[in-house]
Amino acid sequence: MSKLKKYDFSNSFTSINTYVDQNADSFIPAVVGRMRTFDYVTPVLDIKTSKVIPMVTTSIDFVNANSCTSFVNGATAGFVGTTLTVAYIKNEESICLPELELYYPKWFSAGSDQETLPLESAFMEQKLTQISKKLDVYFWQGGAGITGLIATATASSCIVLATQSFSTSTAVSNGVILTFDNMVDQLDSNILSEDDLTLFCGTEVFDKYVRSVRNLNLYHYNAEEIKNGVVNLMGKSNVRLVATVGLDGTNKAFMSKSAWILLGTDVMPDEEPIKGEYSFYYDKYLMRYKVKLGSALAQPTYAIVAKA
Repeated sequence: MSKLKKYDFSNSFTSINTYVDQNADSFIPAVVGRMRTFDYVTPVLDIKTSKVIPMVTTSIDFVNANSCTSFVNGATAGFVGTTLTVAYIKNEESICLPELELYYPKWFSAGSDQETLPLESAFMEQKLTQISKKLDVYFWQGGAGITGLIATATASSCIVLATQSFSTSTAVSNGVILTFDNMVDQLDSNILSEDDLTLFCGTEVFDKYVRSVRNLNLYHYNAEEIKNGVVNLMGKSNVRLVATVGLDGTNKAFMSKSAWILLGTDVMPDEEPIKGEYSFYYDKYLMRYKVKLGSALAQPTYAIVAKA
C-alpha cells in the first residue's frame, strides 16, 4: 500500500474487486444518471423484464349549479396502461497487462502475472462516462435487442415530419429554426400549454440552432441559458430544447411531454452490474458491464418526430 500512496493511485487490480463489490448497487444509478436523457424523461426503476405503467386521463365539464340538480357526472376519467419492456445487455472487456507494463514499468517487479497492478480511479470514471453515452444512444436509436424511442414512436403512429432541414438557418424561413417551428406548429391544442414539453436533438443540431439565432440577432442568449446543452425554444417559452448524444449524427428531433417518455432500467439487479477480476489463464484483467434498458411512449399520438 505504500507504493500505492507513493504513486497516488486510489485503486489497484486487487482492490478494484473490493471497489466493485462495495459499489455494485450504485453502479447503474451512477451510469444512467449521467445520461442527458435521464434528466428530461420519466425514469421507471427496478424493472426485471417488463411492467405496465398506468396513465390516467381526465376531462372536466362544469355544469350550471344555480339551481338544485341531481348528482351529475361532470368528469370522465380514462385509464391506459403502457407496457415498458427492458432488454438485458452486456459488454465484456479485457485489459492486456503487458500493455500496462509500458506505462508502469517499475510496478512489474515479478513479471506481468500478478494482480496488484495500479489502476487510477480515472479509469472507472472514464468507463462510466462512455457507458452512459452508449446507453443514451441505445435509448434513442436502439440496438442489442432494444427498440429505440424513435422507432417506438414511429411505429405507434406519432406525427412524422420528413424532409426537414437541420442546417444553420440564414432566415427564420429555412434551416433548423423553421424545422423546430414546424414541430411546434404540429402540437395538439390539448397540450400547447403543458409545462414539460421537451424537444430533443443531437448536439450538432443544437449548436446549429443556437448559432442560427445568434447570427440572425433574433435573441440575445446569455451563456448561462445554454449551459449544458439546454435552452428554452425561442418563441415557445414552455418548450425546452435539449441536446443529447443519443441523437448525435442522426439529423432527427423528437418532441413530447416528458411525463409520457418512459425510460426503464433495473437499478437494483439480482446480478452484479459490473464485475472485474484478474485471470492468470489469460494474463489479462477481465471486466463485464451489464444493464437492463428499455423505452416506451405513453401517448404516441401527441409525439412529433422530425427527420431530414
